[in-house]
Amino acid sequence: MKRIIILLLATVALSFAFNSCSNNTKKSQEELKSQKIAFLTQKLELTPAEAEKFWPVYNEYWERKYKIIGDKRTAMKYCTENMRSMKEEEIAKYANMYIDFQKQESELLAEFNGKFREILPPSKVFKLYQADYEFKTYLLKQIKESGNK
Repeated sequence: MKRIIILLLATVALSFAFNSCSNNTKKSQEELKSQKIAFLTQKLELTPAEAEKFWPVYNEYWERKYKIIGDKRTAMKYCTENMRSMKEEEIAKYANMYIDFQKQESELLAEFNGKFREILPPSKVFKLYQADYEFKTYLLKQIKESGNK
């Protein structure tokens, strides 16, 4: 049970960090999106034909993923804010919800893996997963550096 509570608290902490990033101005969000597009296009070495098919599918993937992340953030925030007054059964319900959100993300990735493979060769699909991770690492580094200034 302690592990679940720690996991829930870590998730909420990360969601607050994500929220602070998402509260940037519209211009910053557009700049970030442009950076990600350039980053992925370069890493994946997309041809114009691949890019034309890839970006709508990739954008749909992230729209659906953000919905799951948002729902998870809302549930975990509620649980964290009300933990002291919640009964064990309700906490268990939220722990199960957390697992369900993880499953939803996994199922979404599995679904879109097939869609990506219809557009790109397997080597580029794998590069996509690597590049997504690298871009997230890059963003976290930028956030850390901006906090040190």
